[in-house]
Amino acid sequence: MTTEKISPDCPECGNRRKRLPPGRESQYHVYCDECGHDFGRFDHFQAQLRHLLDDVESHLKHPDDEARS
Repeated sequence: MTTEKISPDCPECGNRRKRLPPGRESQYHVYCDECGHDFGRFDHFQAQLRHLLDDVESHLKHPDDEARS
């Protein structure tokens, strides 16, 4: 079991910009926009960064949104 920290930075060039080329849904690969490093399939990349996405989403929620649900 690895304890390697997951980072949105490209391991080759350090860039954070990503791109998704055209393809079939659930088969998209995430690539570094600068050097083209392949991060793998989008769903796998998303699962690795889920904790970061959850944190950002919680900061974006408006307090009134919870009262409406």
